[in-house]
Amino acid sequence: MCGCVRSDTLTVALCSTSPASDLLGEQPSPRAGYLGWVDWAVRARSHRVICLIAGIWMLNAFDLILTILAQEQGLLQEQNPFGRFMLGHGTASVVLFKVGLVMVGSYPLLRFRTARITELATVFILVAYAMLAVHWSQCYELYALAAS
Repeated sequence: MCGCVRSDTLTVALCSTSPASDLLGEQPSPRAGYLGWVDWAVRARSHRVICLIAGIWMLNAFDLILTILAQEQGLLQEQNPFGRFMLGHGTASVVLFKVGLVMVGSYPLLRFRTARITELATVFILVAYAMLAVHWSQCYELYALAAS
């Protein structure tokens, strides 16, 4: 928040000089106490949510690549009827579907990125995608064992 205090002889600005300092400012001094840390954590939430969404996009790209590779190698039998339909119409349709779905899902997270529930939801989604990545890893290890 910006504000100014004006007296007859002195005007004191209560604003930071840089908008980035509000979001990514230095950590509070130890003298600020617990409330200083809470204030800093709340101001940094927007940045954390953006970083978590970037992680979701990276894990989604990993899932997309492995889905396409498994389909081309004949290792995948898609159980989702809509996913099966998209895979039947080629790689481009799957890519457009996955990218579009993640774009639509990312919008509310970005729009409400300052809310605590958004940060918790973003962490939950990221953990779900990370578990999917572990599952893909295990599947490919099993495929490698079966092939040898």
